[in-house]
Amino acid sequence: MKRIFSSLALTLSFVFISACGNKAMEVTYNVRPAAALKNFTVLLQVSDQRHIKDLVGPAAKAQGLFQELGGGRFDLKINMPNGAKITMTGLNVEEAVREAVTRKLQTQGVAVAGQRAQAHLTMEIDIDQMAIDVENGDLTARISLTSRIFRDQTAVSKSQAGAAANRIKLIGGAGGATVLSDALSQAINELDLSGINNF
Repeated sequence: MKRIFSSLALTLSFVFISACGNKAMEVTYNVRPAAALKNFTVLLQVSDQRHIKDLVGPAAKAQGLFQELGGGRFDLKINMPNGAKITMTGLNVEEAVREAVTRKLQTQGVAVAGQRAQAHLTMEIDIDQMAIDVENGDLTARISLTSRIFRDQTAVSKSQAGAAANRIKLIGGAGGATVLSDALSQAINELDLSGINNF
């Protein structure tokens, strides 16, 4: 009986440790205050255009780092300029960028519609790059975005923003959430959406 109990305890411990190991990474987007834009309503469309869809780069993957990103999903926390905090769980990259850009637009006085008929303009965001990896012993996250704003395809305002964040590699890949958060915040905050004012 004692031997069976010990075996059961070991099994339960293994299950608990495995569950903890799969906890989602929490990525933070810090919305930077920006000048108000025309109070249009836009239809926001986000498309993942990455050639390699994996969030974890080959060097990090070879070291067994960031297994919590293996499904291409993470939790997103958004810190608004007024101090409000919004947390969403289990988002893929398109959903995360959409939520982050939506909050950026809202702080600049622009509403986001769910249907084209409700919108004055269309905004398309392409995710050209988003990954975390190890380069020369450091953790590196790179994110590149392209935005297009138009009323019709004959007049398009285009903006591109790229960001890279680095952190000295710590044991077990610690700091991954920090570098991914820094890169996401920089890339989205540096998107020039002032083209909305041209319409």
